[in-house]
Amino acid sequence: MSKFAIIGIVFLATVVIIVGLFVYSYTHLGVSLKDVEFQSIDWEPMSWETLLSVGLNTLSGNWFNAAFGLIQGINLNLVFGLSNDGLLPAYIPDLYYDVLINNIPIGNGVSKINTIINPGEIKEIISFQNIQKSSMTPAAISIINTEGVMNIKVRGTAYFQLFVWDIPVPFDSEKQISIHDEVRNKVNAEIQKNLSRQDLDALTCGDRTHDENGKCVPDNVIEEVAGIFDEIKKQIDDLLK
Repeated sequence: MSKFAIIGIVFLATVVIIVGLFVYSYTHLGVSLKDVEFQSIDWEPMSWETLLSVGLNTLSGNWFNAAFGLIQGINLNLVFGLSNDGLLPAYIPDLYYDVLINNIPIGNGVSKINTIINPGEIKEIISFQNIQKSSMTPAAISIINTEGVMNIKVRGTAYFQLFVWDIPVPFDSEKQISIHDEVRNKVNAEIQKNLSRQDLDALTCGDRTHDENGKCVPDNVIEEVAGIFDEIKKQIDDLLK
């Protein structure tokens, strides 16, 4: 066998080994949504009028619908699990993904990762996601109907780099959270703080009571509203039991 033939065989074997390592590593890269952590809710300013509206809806059994209207945005942490079960280190610059709530698309996101995952290594990446009220509009009815239960689906593509090649790895994962208790506790706290007889008693002008626009309100109306407030508190207290 000639020298050139030997070199050719060695070169071919090297290429096959490299391609084999590349293919094996490519097929053993993984991305998944490990968890969705509820962080906080951004609220609209709450006046006693808006809280009264929520309270009245509480009496009719439709409190969550009214309370949901006071939400400006929901803040979540998306916890991604990145794994490399291959034989080559992989560099991940970023993730691109779409977010769906109860199977309804509400927006997209990108997470700049800029990390290397070595063979056999698993890393968790946390991506902050702020979902604005305008983005939630298509899914609002679904969230209201489930009283705050949200199936968060994240699907997209992670771009791994092996040598000089960009390797797209698609992913599609889903987790469930609920904002019911957070909304309930917030509304309860605000109603207890703002909608009380003391607040009504403070709105006086001489011997008469006025609203926030300065208009005097008859005493019998104030008594009726005060009764509504008391009933609202009872209903909210029952929700907390």
